[in-house]
Amino acid sequence: MLVNLSRQKRCYSVIDVIAAHSTLAHAKSALMDSANANRAYNTTRKPLDRPNNGTNIGLAQDLGSAAGTLEKNKMPPIRRFWRNVNVEERDGKFVVLLDKRPIKTPDGKIVQIPKRQAALAWLVGGEWESQKELLGSHALPLTSLLCRSIDGLSDPQVRADVISKLLKYFQTDSACFHEEYPRVLVELQQKHYTPIVEWAKSKYGIDIQTTTNIFALRQPPESTKDLRDAVSEFSPLKLAAFEKAVMTAKSFLIGLALVEQRISAEEAAMAAQVEANSQMQLWGELENAHDIDNAAIRQILGASACAALEA
Repeated sequence: MLVNLSRQKRCYSVIDVIAAHSTLAHAKSALMDSANANRAYNTTRKPLDRPNNGTNIGLAQDLGSAAGTLEKNKMPPIRRFWRNVNVEERDGKFVVLLDKRPIKTPDGKIVQIPKRQAALAWLVGGEWESQKELLGSHALPLTSLLCRSIDGLSDPQVRADVISKLLKYFQTDSACFHEEYPRVLVELQQKHYTPIVEWAKSKYGIDIQTTTNIFALRQPPESTKDLRDAVSEFSPLKLAAFEKAVMTAKSFLIGLALVEQRISAEEAAMAAQVEANSQMQLWGELENAHDIDNAAIRQILGASACAALEA
């Protein structure tokens, strides 16, 4: 079976909605607005009342030199080199073709998607079809997860090291540290953190300690072992999705609830942003900057949720 995504405009738009990935188009627009605002500010603001001494000149020279080095070493943008994107079934698995050539991992392995994850194959194809003239950075989150699972997490030692690293997040999990004030933060923590903690306790039959103290909290060794055993059963792709979710949310429990389909990508994003959202409710939103953060975190968590389905 060969399906050309370039000709499936109606189908792709539906897939784009189902994927629920927040594209970076809005974020890029917000970034441009922010850059223009900064330019206007720098043009109209008054200079600081400081002497223009040699230290300031030297600092400016150092910064200029550093900026020049970064610009010189910056990777050139990758232009779209393919015209058509196809999804094809081969030997019971799906592959995504760019002008009849299958996409490959950095190690040169063909990216193959199990037949049970047909929707994922379409979503990966949609990622590549949606690229414009230039390949945007972080624009292929699903492809990135697949490559990570194939090149890295198929190795038993790498898997063990990754799981050990992720379990460190459990020891300092934000979902287990609750504040007593301000009220808006307490309410958000109760709404987003408590259900996740209670779900994990019930599902895995473990004890999870929570605290309102600022000092470090240590989780029971038995709970850590049981969670390690559970995560060790994950397939390479599910572990890749879990790894990305944990590192994005900065929470082992939020990432676990996401890949186990206890919460949606939107709910995971809200839980990961509890503190930031409480600050916005108290002091207001920083226009543009928060838009970019919101789009980026939802794109990553949405990709993790999709990749974990049937993985």
